[in-house]
Amino acid sequence: MKTFKEFRGNTPTQLVEQVYFKVSIPDMSTMFMKASSESAVKLDMRKKLKPDVVKEVTIERVTKAEMRKIYRAMGQGKEDEKEKESATEGFLDVFSKKGREKRAKEKGEKRAKDEKSEKEKAEIKKMDNLQSKGAGQHSLSPEEKSELSALRSKYKDVVKRREEKHRSSGPR
Repeated sequence: MKTFKEFRGNTPTQLVEQVYFKVSIPDMSTMFMKASSESAVKLDMRKKLKPDVVKEVTIERVTKAEMRKIYRAMGQGKEDEKEKESATEGFLDVFSKKGREKRAKEKGEKRAKDEKSEKEKAEIKKMDNLQSKGAGQHSLSPEEKSELSALRSKYKDVVKRREEKHRSSGPR
């Protein structure tokens, strides 16, 4: 231990580490507090809130980066449930068999959705080609006519939007 002469009259400064705590109160939005410990946050809540509400308060330590993510999500209006899931999902959960299966399932769903949209785009392009072929000097065969009518009925919202856009442009 240093003596007073070694300090030369300067009092030593203590480093007080302040960390962030996520405070969830029922029927209120999540808030963050900067404190030295969880007990300091509880003590502060006891001073500000009624005793029955203090019992329902949950306090969780978060990093500054997690806090920023949650604030951004709140600003964009996203739900808190996804943040809670990702916050509670630990390191081992991500690399466990269950976590890998969950990620594979999510990727498969996304891939299926992308394939469906690609299929729709291809069908709409085919419908456009048949319409342009029928609009020219060539006539469509009965099979092509039935296929065109089926595609037009399937994508009637696309056809309707295009017609409205064409009408709104008006004569030039």
